[in-house]
Amino acid sequence: MRKMIFMLFALLPLFMASQCLADMAAIHAERLPQETAVLAAFDDAKQLEPYSHTWNAKWQFSISKEEVATRLGKDLGFLTIALKSHPENAELLVLTGLVARYAYNLDVEGSYDSAMNVLGEAAKIAPADVRPPWFLATLKCQTTQPKAGADEFLSIESTHPWEQLPAAFWEDYMECASVTNMPAHILRAADHLEKLHVTDSKMRDFLTDIAKKRFDAFDPKKEYDPKIIWSGERTGKEDVELTSTSCGVQFVVHHDWPIKNIGLEDSRCLAWFRTEAYKAKTGKLYPTILVMVKQADKNESLQDMLDKYAKKEDNLKPFIPSRCPAVRCISLVATQTGMYGKDGDGRARFIAFERNQPEFPGLIFEHPYEIPKSEGKEGLSYYRPNQTQQRIPGKLYYLILLDTAASIEEPAIKDLDFFLSNLTVE
Repeated sequence: MRKMIFMLFALLPLFMASQCLADMAAIHAERLPQETAVLAAFDDAKQLEPYSHTWNAKWQFSISKEEVATRLGKDLGFLTIALKSHPENAELLVLTGLVARYAYNLDVEGSYDSAMNVLGEAAKIAPADVRPPWFLATLKCQTTQPKAGADEFLSIESTHPWEQLPAAFWEDYMECASVTNMPAHILRAADHLEKLHVTDSKMRDFLTDIAKKRFDAFDPKKEYDPKIIWSGERTGKEDVELTSTSCGVQFVVHHDWPIKNIGLEDSRCLAWFRTEAYKAKTGKLYPTILVMVKQADKNESLQDMLDKYAKKEDNLKPFIPSRCPAVRCISLVATQTGMYGKDGDGRARFIAFERNQPEFPGLIFEHPYEIPKSEGKEGLSYYRPNQTQQRIPGKLYYLILLDTAASIEEPAIKDLDFFLSNLTVE
């Protein structure tokens, strides 16, 4: 019995009859053993693909589910027998694995194990063939392992030019992204399909429309709760990852670095936190790091923005940061003589850079989500994912400021280096 949990993106059911999906088109019949039983199974599975590509909670086809299941079970049986005579035929292995996956969607007994085993064997025999991992990824996304399936899809796309992957791959990719909470990835896949000039489909339009609705546009007049703008996730015992899709920024802090201020005010994103306490001449001192993100004002250059905070009277000097998160950074050290008394001058390190709006905002911050626990209940369960705040539109200016005393500047710079090494911006 399958146990599946899907995201409910809208009042409409997620799973619809697939339109224009054609994984079978990826099978090369001329490479199969030219035997009557094999070719007949291939033709039959191709005819049944529209009814078996996905598992359907409600059967709404003119042909009965029982007939489709019976025919696919027989097709799988013929192909499995043929494999005994042709165990090294990669095309036959791929076809058998795909038919087993379709049979699984019809609840044919033993089909899941068959699909996993045969496609795994195909991957060993033909490691450069994209189809075995692709079909395995799709199978996992249709079961209780969607995150594993989505990870496989992401791995495949990272190692192949997108335009060289079959259109059906991107169709399956979209469906998997829809159940692993990756709306920006859905929109990018839909864009790939449009550029490949693939025939429109209702399923693709449905998923694209739902993905677009997952993003809340930025409203400069709105007062945002910091909990909406910023999200935190533990990455280990010592670190916390903070992300703001509105601000197009993600960074990591140690768990004992207290947040002094965080939010979105006057169309500026702010995150101000303390780092570790260090022993200075008069006691313990805490360096602070400030992150500010703002939309570029009309006719305002990056230097203009920086000049508002880095004052010339503070003896400004350039420095080279351990990492620049953009093509170009303007980096300056300011010195305020005697600011900390016996603990020395005040030292402020400014790093300013800019980023244009990406084609698919939020994409870089998305990762596959695990499905919620089903509490042992069989069948379908539904849940609604949270809305994603859309990035502030246009070019954004980023400013990072380390504020410390000269007596603890060395360890403070190490904290800044850690911060920069774990900083991601769109």
